[in-house]
Amino acid sequence: MFCRQQVAELAQNEDRFEKKDADLVVIGSGDPVHFKEFREKTGYGGLLFTDPSLASFGAFGFSKGLMGFMSITSLSKAASALKQGHRQGSIQGSTLQLGGAIVVDSSDTVRYFFAGRKAGDHPDVDDLLKALDK
Repeated sequence: MFCRQQVAELAQNEDRFEKKDADLVVIGSGDPVHFKEFREKTGYGGLLFTDPSLASFGAFGFSKGLMGFMSITSLSKAASALKQGHRQGSIQGSTLQLGGAIVVDSSDTVRYFFAGRKAGDHPDVDDLLKALDK
């Protein structure tokens, strides 16, 4: 449950997850008709799902609301993404839904949990990979 820039970063590291025999799964909230464009813009080739009802986001306790987007940090991260060439395309799904990251092992044990508190929050890819070593 990441923004495009964050998914692009995951895509650049897909091989590192594959070496650890881990499946990456991205869950968004937009319409599946936009998957092709999303894959083209991010380079992400992994599992991709959508949950327009936002039930999975709520089940994980991920925040939703305007306050997550109203901070200097969020604006700074948006400017940084823009500077790196990531442009906001057409908006798909819920624009106020914050995401997170969860690493779950084959025995359904949660090894890592991260819930974004502000727009642009996301875990470091290395932290996700380290969680696979536990």
